[in-house]
Amino acid sequence: MARASTRRPTPPVAPRTVGRVNPITFLQETVSELRKAVWPSKEETTRLTVIVIALSVAVGVFLGGLDRFFDFSFVQLIFRRF
Repeated sequence: MARASTRRPTPPVAPRTVGRVNPITFLQETVSELRKAVWPSKEETTRLTVIVIALSVAVGVFLGGLDRFFDFSFVQLIFRRF
């Protein structure tokens, strides 16, 4: 048979204070977490930015080509019927 827990129940918290954090504490914790982050180097940032821009241009050209193709196809289809 399992033993009963020896932990005391936590006292109830007033509804007004639930989820509230002191702004100073919040800023201190934010700065602490930002210092733990591993920031990319300048070279890595530049390389990844170039990759994102190149992929964005490639997708734009691809979607633009699809748009032109479907536009041409539908115009030909509609004007041939009437």
